[in-house]
Amino acid sequence: FTIEAWIYYSTSTSDRGIFGQCQCSTCANQCLYLIMRNNRLYVDFISNYLSGSTAISTTYWYHIAFVYNYETRQQILYLNGVQDAIKSSAQPYQGQNGSINIGSARAYSTTYYYLSYIDNVALTTRAKSSVEILRDASLMAYYSFDSPNPTVDNGPNGLDGTSNNIVTASGRVNEAMGFLGSSSSYFRAYGFYQISCGVVGLKPFSMAMWINPSSISNIAIIQMFYSTINSGSCDNLLGISSTNLLTGQLIVYSVSSLRLTGPFVTQNTWTHISLTYSSGNGYTLYVNGVLFGSTGTVSYWTSGTFANLCISYLTSCSSSSVNGYYQGYIDELYIYNRELSQTDVTSLANP
Repeated sequence: FTIEAWIYYSTSTSDRGIFGQCQCSTCANQCLYLIMRNNRLYVDFISNYLSGSTAISTTYWYHIAFVYNYETRQQILYLNGVQDAIKSSAQPYQGQNGSINIGSARAYSTTYYYLSYIDNVALTTRAKSSVEILRDASLMAYYSFDSPNPTVDNGPNGLDGTSNNIVTASGRVNEAMGFLGSSSSYFRAYGFYQISCGVVGLKPFSMAMWINPSSISNIAIIQMFYSTINSGSCDNLLGISSTNLLTGQLIVYSVSSLRLTGPFVTQNTWTHISLTYSSGNGYTLYVNGVLFGSTGTVSYWTSGTFANLCISYLTSCSSSSVNGYYQGYIDELYIYNRELSQTDVTSLANP
């Protein structure tokens, strides 16, 4: 089985229960509890435990996962999609009844309660792979734009979007969403915290998509709105300049707008674009799976609110070099809360 959740932790010297099910609180392998102990993840079946190796800080959301693999007899703890601890030759959990508790866990004669926030708890009755855990931890949203529900988020967080005056047509993979190049033809989705959270110098993100533009002059493709959809600050994260060059734009804290100008984009042709950000590498652009260039070290600031991700919605972003509505097709849009590697990008560009 696999237990997953997002947690926001308040440092405490006391044990804090995240998830538990207990048939017999003193019987070996019949009481499951997943807790925070000494600021680290800790899981036990009673006399059959595993402790995490990484100390968890406050003021951050963490994706946590615990996997028990019956076939390999392994207990595995993951933190933000990365294996944090593993134990082999672990006896199986044998509890067959007892209520599942979220936000508390019983161990022996004591019940431990959580003191902060827990979100998106998932219990899966199989051992998920490390690839699946990384996806659950880092994929913020995935829009395939396939019928019958082209605006549905196929990722783990359910950030379904809305659209207006769009068409669905044959895409690069299955179907794609088509835009008419007007103010009434758009897609938007809400809830992207990673991309707009205060000083984001320590918070990486990535976007990847296929584009097939019908117009290749002065076009805004991806915009992020950090307040309300019709007001507040916004950035054009991706567009096509008036000279038909692919361009990415971020607003740099207390400095000026930052632009990374890419190669020429061909009209009516599918092109794969990956855009990544980290404090160390700055803004990096890949085209058709090939690294084009990076800005180098840079951090930037936004309003610290949840953001709206928009395709061809408004064009009033400040310091923008592009201000036209997108006309053409978009397919297979992925948004991650980590900096994708070259291997990741190559895989997405070769479906």
